[in-house]
Order: sequence, then structure tokens, then C-alpha cells
Amino acid sequence: MKYLLGIDLGTTTAKALIVSSDGDIISSATTEYPTYFPKAGWAEQNPEEWWDAARKVIREALSKAKILGSQIKGLSISSHRETIALLDENGEVLDNAIIWMDRRSLPQTEWIKQNLDVSEIYRKTGLIVDPTFTATKLMWLKENKRTILDRAKYALQPKDYLIYRLTGKMTTDKSIASRTMLFDINKLEWSEELFEMFGLKKYMHIFPTAFNSDEEVGYVNKKAAQETELNEGTLVIAGGGDRPCEVLGAGILDSTRVEESTGTGSTTSLTLDKPIIDPKMRVVTSVHVIRGKWALEAGMATAGAVLRWFRDQFTREVNFLAKNTRRRAYEYLDMEAEYIPPGSNGLIVVPFFSGARAPRWNPYARGIIFGLTVYHTRAHIFRALMEGIAYEIRKLLDVLSELGFTITELRVLGGGGKTPTWSRIKADVTGRRVIIPSYLDAALIGDVILAGVGTSLFNSYEEGVRKLVKIKQIIEPNLENKRLYDHYYRLYEEIIKRSQDIYTEIGKITEVPRKEIVWDIDRLIHLLFKLEE
Repeated sequence: MKYLLGIDLGTTTAKALIVSSDGDIISSATTEYPTYFPKAGWAEQNPEEWWDAARKVIREALSKAKILGSQIKGLSISSHRETIALLDENGEVLDNAIIWMDRRSLPQTEWIKQNLDVSEIYRKTGLIVDPTFTATKLMWLKENKRTILDRAKYALQPKDYLIYRLTGKMTTDKSIASRTMLFDINKLEWSEELFEMFGLKKYMHIFPTAFNSDEEVGYVNKKAAQETELNEGTLVIAGGGDRPCEVLGAGILDSTRVEESTGTGSTTSLTLDKPIIDPKMRVVTSVHVIRGKWALEAGMATAGAVLRWFRDQFTREVNFLAKNTRRRAYEYLDMEAEYIPPGSNGLIVVPFFSGARAPRWNPYARGIIFGLTVYHTRAHIFRALMEGIAYEIRKLLDVLSELGFTITELRVLGGGGKTPTWSRIKADVTGRRVIIPSYLDAALIGDVILAGVGTSLFNSYEEGVRKLVKIKQIIEPNLENKRLYDHYYRLYEEIIKRSQDIYTEIGKITEVPRKEIVWDIDRLIHLLFKLEE
């Protein structure tokens, strides 16, 4: 029996999955790794910790599967995108990697909007000019860390860095390259014109050749084999960005259904036969991991992150209970939310806790909890958080309908698929059937399908989907709840509309530098004793 290995490096966790050539799931493993926030709006990661996390889950998955590394026919990797690790000529990392959620390049983003033709950039790249994408981050580095950027010999995205550590090869793939705002999605190649427009032509050489996601790019070398327990010579497939891998892993092979994946953020995606350009530039189009296809994407910067924020800041006793009962804290919070009626008794949350991405594209947007009264409880707020994210998913589906897509089905993936409460809310708010796959980490399924196609264990993507994508639950929308949510959705849109000027104003206030207060423990102790006198 031959086996396939999929590895996904998400924003907060690394995961591995081993599947047999018959499509049976054999084992999986997961581990967390840190993100660093050195300043407000900044977010960085250490590429060495990507590798530490990856080799840990590979070894654990092999151990659980009770198989040898020599039985792995091939592997493929996906990861979060728009993040660049800069390496010197010896392959050593020069600095922490600025990740996708980092907003420090807002000034560079504004410069592009004021000085360049953003519609032309959109037509070439499929992307909206936003701090999310790599080009703006490189412009920031050029202005603020020029020495490091000038020393760079290679620029690798997270999964490309893992492939380098496995094989010694500097490569990338077309799906993840298409998220840099430096790649022409029509010609499927790096664009010299774009590099020149952004003043980055000098650095074009540090970006490696982009392969198709199902192409082989190297073999596990001796050093990596020792560190991971894989067999030296194991075939490594190019892989791709986590979102298009999720689309493939959810079985979304056409544009009649969409996947909605909730992790740190939330992304709604579907598969296209050709690039689609929205005249209003609300959604983005990227190259798909499926050869000859593209993926239309629209997503929120914060979704699961909002619920995690609530859990960590306001439910510590629930976290304690969950730890001691070996359950997820969200399970207890979901049970509380089940007893709250649709609409949360007049509570509406706008979930822009880290700016608004597609389709609104407002980096200054803020989260809002509207309608609070002394009657409302923790459970009301938690349910309203889930509803607010569902309202924004509905907004994305409305945009897709306007662009000519008839969406009948929503496939819910990631952490959001683990809670029936949230899935029912999404069905009722959007009025669409919600499908919950048996295996929710669809990026890993996509990885395995790519590995299967790349090693010829699978004859096609369709064969991989047939073998690996199984359905766990189907939820039909409740029409009575849908009518109620229609009213709340209109109010939700009105709140956002009326808040635009306030977003800008509060952004200006908070950007004014303020001197940080340094904690003086001796003084605090002195004051404490004085108060007790």
C-alpha cells in the first residue's frame, strides 16, 4: 500500500495528513506556532518556527499511522499566502517574515492608489491594492529596511520555505505567486512591468520560477529525511496557497457552489474556467491549484479570530472548564448561544476587528457591537458575533449573484464547520443549503489530491475528489428565521454605511503617536501600601 502526505501551514497552526492511495484517512497531526505583534497593526512570524512545526507534525503523523517514511509515495504542501521570507545567498533567513494580516504598509498602499492606475493593476493581477498583498510589504521594506532587502537573494512564501528545507530547492507555484500583486494572472508569469511600477524591479530576481501546483519540484534530501523521518528521495509536489487547496479539497470543481472556510479569517471561494474581473473591484481572482483554472475569492480578515478574542478575553472560567473536561471552550459557548433567539434580541455585530477586506476593502474599518443593553448576556454577544460574520458572508454571496453566479450551496470548512449552531446561522442568514464535509481541514485534502495527481496515483482531480471528499451533514435554511434575518441584515448594512466617516476619523486619532507608560513596580507597591494605611 502506498500513502500520500499533505502538509498545511496555516496562520496559527501546522497540520499533516496521511491518506492511503485508496482514499482512506490514516492519521493526522497538528501543532501551534507563534505570531509576533511588535507594534499595533504589525504581525510577523519566524520562518524557522514554520520548519519546526512542520517537521513535528510530519513525525507525529508517521508515528500515528505506524508506517515507514519509505511508504510515502509523495507529498504536497499548502500555506497561508502574501508572506515573504527573505533569505541570503546561503539560504539563511534575514529577518522575521511580515505576514498577510500585517497593516504597516498602509502608506505605501495609499501612494499606489494616488499615483498609479489601480484598475490596470486589478486587470493584470486580479487583486485589489491593499496592505494584505506582498508588493506593498516589499515597498515598506525598501523604505524602512533597505539593507535587509538588498541582501536578499531569495524570496519564499511559507510553503516554499518548507519545500526549500525539505529539498534544498528554491521554488514557488503559480497559485501562491498570484497573491503577491507582482504576477500576471493572464500570462501566468512574473510581470516585469508590475515590478517596475512599484519601484521593485531591482528585486525581481529574488522571486523563483513558478510551477503548476501538481508538478514535482524536488525530492526530500538526506538532512530533511533525518529531521522528519521521511525517506530520502520522497517526491515533493509544488502545492499551493491554502485557500485554493481548500476549494479543491472541498470538491468545488465548478462555479455553482462555494466554499466558506473559517480560520483566523473567513474566505468564500469558487472555481472559474477563466479570470473574472469585477467592474467595481470588490472581489479578487487568483490562479487556482487546479491546472488551467482560476479561483474567485472574497474574504474577511477576522472571523474565527473574533470568536477567539471573545473566548480569551471574556470566558476564562469556560476555558478552565474546557481544559479540565477535555472539551473545546467553543462547545460550551455554542450551547449557551443555542438558547438565544435569532437576532440575539436586537444585538448586531460588525466583525471588522482588523479592517474590512472583500468586498468593502476598507483598512480603517473597525468592529462594532451595536444595541447593547443591560438585558444582554455573554451568550447574546457570542451568538451576535457568529451572526455578524454570517451577515458579511451573505454580503459576499450577494456580490457573487450580481456578477452572474447562481450559488445554491455553501460548503463550510475549517473551525466554523465544527459548530452546528454557527452552520445553522449561516444557512438561515444566507438562505442557502449548508454542507458540512466529513473532514473539515480541506486544505489538507487538497494537498493530498495534488500529491496524488503529481505522483500519478490519481488519474485526475475528479478521481481525488471522489475518493476523498465525503459529506457529513446537510443543513437546509429555516425560512421563518431567514425572514427575520432579512430585517437584521438591512440594519447591519445601514450601520456600516453610517460608520464610514467615523472609521476614518478614529483612524486619524489612533495614528497619532502616544508615549507608552512604563510600568514601575516599586512605585506601584509603594502606592498599594499607602492606600492600605
